[in-house]
Amino acid sequence: MARVNTARQKFALNIDECAHAILKRGDKRTVLVQGDMGSGKSSILMMLAKALPTHIPIYFDATTKDLGDFMVPMFDKLDDEGVVRYAYNEELGLHLDKPVILMIDEFGKANPSVKLALLRLMLERKIGKKSTQEGKHHLCYH
Repeated sequence: MARVNTARQKFALNIDECAHAILKRGDKRTVLVQGDMGSGKSSILMMLAKALPTHIPIYFDATTKDLGDFMVPMFDKLDDEGVVRYAYNEELGLHLDKPVILMIDEFGKANPSVKLALLRLMLERKIGKKSTQEGKHHLCYH
């Protein structure tokens, strides 16, 4: 009997190949890593930290966040008009002047509003008016 390969089996990457993909393209594209519990997905962050010693590794657990954890309003008085600006969660590393490796853990299990907030970060590399520094930030989700 012939063995049938599913698309998942055919295109699956091991942990080293996932880390390599993030190293090569993670500065421009967000990489989503999916795998079984205990398969080593979280260990990719430390693998990347070794390969990119000038980057700061950041672990962001999406299951422990709510929408208000991303940014809070700060009121600014400009002339006669008030302006609302936002302070961003430091756990995202957007305030750092150094490149970061941002790993969003458990994206699929996050609150729907958290997923929406992270979606713009994943696709456009922005949250509010703040952008990640292209070429400096590597993003991976699982």
